Amino acid sequence: MIITLTSDKETSDTFLKVWTNRVIRYLKVGYLLHFMTLAGIALAVVFFQLAQKAYSDQSLLMFLFYAYLAAYGASLPFFSQLDARSRYQNYKLMKDKLYEHGFNTRIITPFTSSRCQRDAIKVAANDLGLGNQMNAYLKQIGFRYYHVLPRLVLRNPGLLVSKIYWEKTLFVRTYTMKHFNY
Repeated sequence: MIITLTSDKETSDTFLKVWTNRVIRYLKVGYLLHFMTLAGIALAVVFFQLAQKAYSDQSLLMFLFYAYLAAYGASLPFFSQLDARSRYQNYKLMKDKLYEHGFNTRIITPFTSSRCQRDAIKVAANDLGLGNQMNAYLKQIGFRYYHVLPRLVLRNPGLLVSKIYWEKTLFVRTYTMKHFNY
């Protein structure tokens, strides 16, 4: 039986390090989605103010137009943060899979359909020193920095109204990492 004595300071330092690294990874994985969150908040604020002005000027058509844009901006952070959370779950899963199996295109390919998923698996690969291989593979299969829209949606726009699409995009189940704290 091994007994280790750790001070409260060591425990709190470890806890702080783990949570700091989790936050950093969460921000890295979904940086575009976090930008969309900020853009949505800005849109909501600006168009809400314009809607208030149009309302006070008794311009019903402009009020409705600005109110619609404000509502759109207000909903954007909600959806982008659900997506960011899902991409973080993809990151954790991919980091474990890459650790267990090494760089394997059969594991990677299902996570290449959207830009946000590719960003998540790139962060996982970089964490494990496989970033160059990941970038080379993504380039080899034809992805560039400007490929933002999901490949499946471009091929089948009707997919946007399917339950499976929304589950894979916004409601990915929580994944608990097996090999890492962050």
